[in-house]
Amino acid sequence: MSDEEQVPRYQNPFGQYLEAVTSPGEAFRDLRVKPRWLVFFLITCVISVVILHFMMPYNIEAQREVLNEIISENRDVMPSEQLARLEEYRERVGTGFIGRVLPYIIVPASYFIYLLIASAGLNVGVGFTGEKLGFRNAVSIVSLASVTMAVGAVITLVLVLVKGDVYVGANLGLLFPRWPTLWHIKLLKGFASQIGVFSAWSVFLLTIGVREVTGLSTKRSFTVIVILWLLWAISMSCLSLLGFGM
Repeated sequence: MSDEEQVPRYQNPFGQYLEAVTSPGEAFRDLRVKPRWLVFFLITCVISVVILHFMMPYNIEAQREVLNEIISENRDVMPSEQLARLEEYRERVGTGFIGRVLPYIIVPASYFIYLLIASAGLNVGVGFTGEKLGFRNAVSIVSLASVTMAVGAVITLVLVLVKGDVYVGANLGLLFPRWPTLWHIKLLKGFASQIGVFSAWSVFLLTIGVREVTGLSTKRSFTVIVILWLLWAISMSCLSLLGFGM
């Protein structure tokens, strides 16, 4: 490695985060010199939490719509006590610790868990090619590629504000019923929801990240990322049967 390559191009991590959008090759190449992830993680968390703040009223309304539908469909068959508890719960949606505070804890916590799982998978996946990545480099790649999450959150908020409904996005899950009841439809929708503009962009950035940090060819890097994405998409599809990610 030459002396020039040993000097980080980006002294400012915020600039590196932004250039992952405009010049991803250069942004990820710098991770070979200075792998860092915490700042990227914090930037994505802050943006996500701010977006969540503006999304909360729409999320609460969506939860109440679901409860209204359940109550309406089961009013004649549900025991009166159970119906009363459900109506009471509907009125309390978005209040108290669970409604007002917990979402702001869940968002960064879930992102951190994703970061650990994705980084571990990336490290193992690259290892199968015979190259050595290292967990720190893997975390740096995944956290920088998470700029797609931040951009996606901003665009989703804009769509929600325009439409007035949280049921928006840029994935194939929108082609399925909003609240599917059949298990195989839930499974298909869960998988389709993983196929979209931002997931494709994430695959693109992760491919570049692996290529620039490890020196693998674009083809081998892409193969590793696609296999890992398929495993992730299948896992999310199975979780959708339990009501997650719908």
